[in-house]
Amino acid sequence: MERIVVPSQAQLDGVYQLACAAPGYWQLTEGKRSPGREAVAAWFDGSDLPPGKSLGEQHALGVWVGEELVGMATVLRSWPYPDQAMIKLLLLSERWQGRGLGRRIFAELEQLVLRWPRISTLRISIIASNAPAFAFWRKLGFAETGERKREHGFLADAVVLEKPLPVMALGCC
Repeated sequence: MERIVVPSQAQLDGVYQLACAAPGYWQLTEGKRSPGREAVAAWFDGSDLPPGKSLGEQHALGVWVGEELVGMATVLRSWPYPDQAMIKLLLLSERWQGRGLGRRIFAELEQLVLRWPRISTLRISIIASNAPAFAFWRKLGFAETGERKREHGFLADAVVLEKPLPVMALGCC
């Protein structure tokens, strides 16, 4: 796993190809086979960040097998509250799903967040129409908060799930 800070055009192309290799996700959440190239670019140019957040607070991680980008995750520090981090995306090529790689990506992501001071909770929003995702995240220790929000461009509401982090993540021990 490697952090992607300022992607080259080749890396952006690889991320777009990865997104296209997960058509089931886009079908369930947006009703289409893939995102546009502009949507993929927004993951790295800051245009999809909430007001007041900067690219320096977002970590994008790519997962390669050989030369092929097979997975990607992004997490935003201190959002929506200072003691929380929001997983914005965990995407895996469909051909690599079901092999435990998603869990390994999450474990790396969680270890990254555990190094951030004062972060006590991880959050993720799952589009309600993406029913298979709920079982995955629940197995990782996430629980629904009761929060739902309407997100532009998605087929259904976003359902918020959270996972408390160990006390050591608070930077106290």
